[in-house]
Order: sequence, then structure tokens, then C-alpha cells
Amino acid sequence: MLLLTCVSNESKAKRILDQGLSDASPFVRVSAAKALMMLGDVRGNRLLMEMAAQDETELQVNALNALYEAGYGELEPVVIGLCSNPSAAIREAAYRIVASSDEQEARTILLQGIYDEFSRVREVAYSGLGKFQEMDALLQGLRDPDPLVRISVARTLGELGSDGMSDFIREELRKFRPDVWGKGVIAIAEVRDTTNIQFFKRLLEEGTEELRIHAAEALLILNDDAGVQTLLRSLQSKDPFVRIGAVEVLSRYDVPDAYDELRTAVRDEYINVAVRAVEALAKHDAANQKELFAELMDASNVLLRVSAAFAYLRS
Repeated sequence: MLLLTCVSNESKAKRILDQGLSDASPFVRVSAAKALMMLGDVRGNRLLMEMAAQDETELQVNALNALYEAGYGELEPVVIGLCSNPSAAIREAAYRIVASSDEQEARTILLQGIYDEFSRVREVAYSGLGKFQEMDALLQGLRDPDPLVRISVARTLGELGSDGMSDFIREELRKFRPDVWGKGVIAIAEVRDTTNIQFFKRLLEEGTEELRIHAAEALLILNDDAGVQTLLRSLQSKDPFVRIGAVEVLSRYDVPDAYDELRTAVRDEYINVAVRAVEALAKHDAANQKELFAELMDASNVLLRVSAAFAYLRS
């Protein structure tokens, strides 16, 4: 009987993903194709590339982001062409794929990207150039007009061993721009600067809800779990964007103390929180969550069903 149940659930999960490919919602189609790609089904890759080639900005951006998140890093003509698209959002998404490629052609494309008028494209391009040791270009990036780009470049240089990058980032933070602090805190942690641990811990108490989440993630990067309780409290926030911020961190890092809270979060009224919670459990504790995933395949929201089906098949 148990074997029959497992086979039935597996068949059900596959059917949900197949149906998702023809759903009326482009978000569902992208989600189903991404799931198939991550499960090794070549249809997923092909369908996402086809969607990326369509003349519909939102669909193209979502498809490109799905390809990137699924680990795709090939320099297909479609991806290369979209690096010159009039839409800044499309260019950014395409450049993310290019930045993940190790091919030499990627270097040439990224060197073009650091002159893009859109700062987030420049940020992605500079980050991608790190693997190619393009030090002259990266040093140029420290003078970029956008502080978020400068911080990203400093992080990349710090990861490559350049001295003084943590101090550079801290100097940017002294300008007190709210949109800079979160990225700056993470960047300082990513250059492995442990001298700021007490500063991060202070932010857990004194920062805004969003900044507390960034501080908690910075501590996790440095193998310090002092911010875990902050993340768990953030999952209870009345602000759905705070909840999604917390669950995204918990999807990136394995925090066993959060499994119970993530199981609760799969019922969140904000579907992005629920879906991300499923993804976090599938990534970090899939073997123990199959029953939950099977239950969620009957959820009323189709995106949640698709996520649950993927999680079940991955477990």
C-alpha cells in the first residue's frame, strides 16, 4: 500500500508540472519549466529559452531569471542578443546568465556591460568580471557613480584578495543612504571581515526590520547563528515583504532551527512566502518533508502546487 501511495504521488507531481506548462499564467509556465529543468528534464531548458525569445518583456525577464536560478550558464545566441535589448530589466537578466559563464566570450560581453546606462547591469557585469581577473576594469568600478555598484565592485575585489575593501564599503555606509546599507552589510561579510561581527549583532537590535534580516544573513555568512532568532521573528512580521526577506535568507542557508517555522510559512497568505518556504524545505530537509509536499499538491493556488510537486520529486 505504501509503495502504491508513493507511485501515485509521484505520478500526481509529474502531472501537475506537465499541466503547468500550458497554464494561462506565464508565471506558472515559467515555474513549471524551471522545475523540470532542475529535475533534469530537457523540456524545461528548451521551453524557458523559447519564452525568453518571445516579444513580451515580463515573460522574457522571468524566463531568463529562471534559467539563471536553475544554473544555466550557456552563451546561447538568444541570451547574447538580449544583452542589447532596449529593456533594462531584460538586459540585467541576460547579463546574469553571461556573468555565470566561464566562456571567454563572456569576458568580452561583460566588458561591454560595465558601460551600460543601467546601474544594475553594470553591477552584474563587474561581478562577473571577477572570475576573469579583470583588475583594471574592477578598479575603474570603484569610481562608478552608483554607490551600490561601487559596493559590489569592492566586494568582488575583496574576494579576490585586494586589501582595504571592507574599509571602502564602510565608508560608503557612512553616507547613510538606506538603500545602500543592506547590500553593504552583506558585502562586508562576504569579504570575510569578522571584525564587524559585533556591529552586525548591534544591528539585530537597532536596525529596521529589513536591515535586521541583512545583519542576520551577514552573521550566517560568517558562520555565526546569533541572528537566527531574528529571522524566525521576521517570519511572523505583519509586513509580507519582511517575511519574504526572511524566508529567502532561510532558503539560501541551512538553518535546522527554522524547519518548523518554515512548515508554518508554507501556509502564508502571501504566495511568494509560501512558495519560497517550500523551496527552502526542499533544499535543506526534503527527505523529512515528503508528506507535507504531497499535501500541498492539493493546494488551491497553482503556483504552490507546482512548487510542491517539484519539491516532492526532488525529495
